[in-house]
Amino acid sequence: MTDIPDVDVYQLHREPKGTTISDTFDVDIEVPVEFPRQVPNVRETGCRIPKDFHTHPDGTLCLGAPTRLLLLIQKAQTLPGFIDSCVVPYFYGFSHREQHGALPFGELDHGLPGIFNDLMQLFDVRSIDAVIPMLRLASIPKREANKQKCPCGSGRLTRKCHNIVLNHLRSSLGRSHFRQQLRLLEDVIKWSRQNCS
Repeated sequence: MTDIPDVDVYQLHREPKGTTISDTFDVDIEVPVEFPRQVPNVRETGCRIPKDFHTHPDGTLCLGAPTRLLLLIQKAQTLPGFIDSCVVPYFYGFSHREQHGALPFGELDHGLPGIFNDLMQLFDVRSIDAVIPMLRLASIPKREANKQKCPCGSGRLTRKCHNIVLNHLRSSLGRSHFRQQLRLLEDVIKWSRQNCS
């Protein structure tokens, strides 16, 4: 990882309602060699962010669900773009909550429920039960996926249903990302069934 010197974040964002929030944070960003195909680690070093506000156990900030972050980074392609699309909204949300008592963009659940909810939105499905099968379809070649029944419950083949969504996600992040997410979620589900029953 490459260390970027501490960064001060000033004029954070202009809310659609016209409310401007100005604030300053001390930030440390570790940029992986694989950027933009891997998410940088971001830490707030001024001790303003409490440990229970969207942070990971290692002290890095939880900027969002992994797949969504990678999509934002793929779109931005640059470190300033990553800061504008992922880091600034995090600090804006924190400052807004401090000043107004609520997060302006809503809040994703922590852990597995948040990841599943985000994947439901990305795959455009209504059932949490469709997420794992959609991950499977995103992890295989489109010709193979298009011949299978769509997990959304429509009863149609994927090529006549969610193929556009799956093809977009597959082309943006690659099948290997979805294979990795599928393995990770299946392992976590298996572990929790074995240890929480």
